[in-house]
Amino acid sequence: MASHIAFIDGVGGKRFMRGRLVRYFQDRGLQVHCFDYAASRQSLDEIRARLRDFLRQRAAQGEFHAVGYSFGGVLLRLALADLRAEGLQPAKVALLASPLTALRLSMRLRHWRIYRWTCGECGQFAARPELMAQVPMPAVPTACLYGTWPWLGAFRWLCDPHVGNDGMVAVDEAHPPQHGHLPAMPIPASHAFIPAHPVALDALRAWFDGAGG
Repeated sequence: MASHIAFIDGVGGKRFMRGRLVRYFQDRGLQVHCFDYAASRQSLDEIRARLRDFLRQRAAQGEFHAVGYSFGGVLLRLALADLRAEGLQPAKVALLASPLTALRLSMRLRHWRIYRWTCGECGQFAARPELMAQVPMPAVPTACLYGTWPWLGAFRWLCDPHVGNDGMVAVDEAHPPQHGHLPAMPIPASHAFIPAHPVALDALRAWFDGAGG
């Protein structure tokens, strides 16, 4: 049985935004280890290498689960593909409001100076369909949790109102038709609030506690 969880945050993730998630699982006997990075200052290759080391450390502590939030889910999938030959994989993965395809929002913002400065290479990667299509899915049971409440999303005014979204990531980006075989769980929350939402926390716990995948 897994004794801890690796949480890979999104590009703009803040510690206070995941505090409730950390406490939720710690209260249930699971230690949560969080991976942070500075997308504005670090290259994608540098972040990816640091994440591989982080996951190696988690594997050395015993069986673990992994949660990739927002672009953190993309980074997680890249790093797990790198580590597959080493046999270092989590028991289960949860992709939390994480895009599986290129983000329409990123494609709209990719040339904005502030977007390039704050999101760096990660933001440009998320905007390129050919790169996102090459990111493999984990070779372990994986579930997708996606938001359905756009009203408090920071970029809801740029999102297509005809496509379900969480104010940043569209439903068909976080759970596209070609991945319809994956367990999927809608969460009534906006993007930034999903890691702290009680429905998301209970869904994560149920996924990790359930048998098989």
